[in-house]
Amino acid sequence: MEDPNAEARADESVLLRIPSELLAAICVFLPNKDIKALRLAGPSICHAVPPRFSRVFLSPNPRNVAVFRAIASHPTFRLSVREIVYDDARLADPDVDRDRLNDATRADAQEELSDVDAWMGAGLQLAAKEGAKRAWFGSRRERNLRELHGRNANDTGNLEKKKERAEQRAAHPPLETCYQHYLGLVREQTKMMEAGEDIKALIEGIEAFPALERITITPATHGYLYTPLYCTPMIRSLPYGFNGPIPRGWPTSKDTPLQRLLPWVTGPDWNENDVKRQKERWRGLVLVIKTLAERIRNGQSVVAGLVMDVHSLNTGVSPYMLTQECEEYDNLKLILQHPGFHRLELPILITGVQHNDVAILENGRLKSLLASAQHLQHFRLRGDGQIDPDSPSPRRFFPLQTLVPVEAWPQLRHFGLSKFVVRIADLVAALARLPPTLRSVELSFLDFHGSESRENHEGLLEQMKLRLPWVTWPADARPQVTMGMAKVTNNVDGRGLWFSKEIGEYLYGDKRNPFDWHRDVLLPGVGWLRDEYDEDFARPYLGYKDYRALWYSEES
Repeated sequence: MEDPNAEARADESVLLRIPSELLAAICVFLPNKDIKALRLAGPSICHAVPPRFSRVFLSPNPRNVAVFRAIASHPTFRLSVREIVYDDARLADPDVDRDRLNDATRADAQEELSDVDAWMGAGLQLAAKEGAKRAWFGSRRERNLRELHGRNANDTGNLEKKKERAEQRAAHPPLETCYQHYLGLVREQTKMMEAGEDIKALIEGIEAFPALERITITPATHGYLYTPLYCTPMIRSLPYGFNGPIPRGWPTSKDTPLQRLLPWVTGPDWNENDVKRQKERWRGLVLVIKTLAERIRNGQSVVAGLVMDVHSLNTGVSPYMLTQECEEYDNLKLILQHPGFHRLELPILITGVQHNDVAILENGRLKSLLASAQHLQHFRLRGDGQIDPDSPSPRRFFPLQTLVPVEAWPQLRHFGLSKFVVRIADLVAALARLPPTLRSVELSFLDFHGSESRENHEGLLEQMKLRLPWVTWPADARPQVTMGMAKVTNNVDGRGLWFSKEIGEYLYGDKRNPFDWHRDVLLPGVGWLRDEYDEDFARPYLGYKDYRALWYSEES
């Protein structure tokens, strides 16, 4: 009888004939997913190719903390860790109204309130409370399934991933099973936060990882249903096909903000407990910054980079943290001014501030904070890209000179700006002040201010070619400019069209403006498509079928 495993063993034996030094050198260039696949080829190759832990995950979840500590205490695995990803997407507590409203649409909120009012009107207070929790859980499951369809219905590629998601959907457990499992996870999370186990583990990890370069704090870890941004140990341990509310942690909105942002300092009718509750919405960020600042005060080393990464979510750091005299402002400033600090990625939540605070980012404190990072080499600033219809300034334009102290960064090599409202003259003036050390620029998902005909992507590139001195720099020192943009109005969240080569050919050569006379439209043949939550989605932009893959489908 033919051995079904003979072919796999033959492949394994070929790999094992490669000298171990050469095999190790090859594996350096492989991504982690290929390392994992290689180790699955057989027990011998699994032993010959050790796992690589360049990134570790942490959150107030027992599974994440246990794996994090296991790597931190391992004599070999801990040596290769370069990044800690702190998952600040805490599970929403069904008992907390604020949690249930987070990442909700106005329609979601109105539906929940109408159900509660009906129960309360019938005198069923207890039923109203329990019913609101279950209704919220069920409606989020239904929304997840609608989004799963909407994100993938127009994508004719990426068939393997679509098949995997379809299998998970077919296997998803019933509501009650998922609900009870979710409540257990929330209880575990509460215990971990009360004991501070995640922060204790963070302190241990910073000491244990000698190659650590940066800490990333993100509320986007869970991505979308069956498409997480990171497959953390907690996410891997979920029941197959699990469908429950996607946690976000930081204040997030689907359409317009349902909860206003509030100050980080006390004031009239706003006491210390109110401030504490507001800061708790960014719990992980606050504690990571505090931990790093305390290390500096104690004369200990800190990481070279701090990345606050929201990906495509409508959220960010509270502007009050960046502009008011609070402990977190002082802690962050201490980190930025440390000589070994080189990288900062900062998303700011602008939508939802108090109406009398719409200009708070221009009070000079944010610019002063950023100016303290005199050794900065990599900087990315992101807005939230939202419209706040309740604000007196629904599309707020901030002159970059009031926010970004580019003259204070003589070593800057990368500059990124994303999801901000811009004016071409202001943006080009800021780019012109960047130092000659600059090597790359990202301009993505920008919203052009005003109705002038030249305020668009075509006009931006034209003015960059006319007014920037980069073309006079040595050819190998000219910055590579990358742009990202949504291709359609109803764009799938996290997907976009990116291009770079054509920009360089226009700015530094004799090729035509890639937009030509189309202003904000790129024709097929320019750029590539990318999904921030699914690396296998990437493809060149060649035709209409690629265009449709960016389009969210409302049809069920």
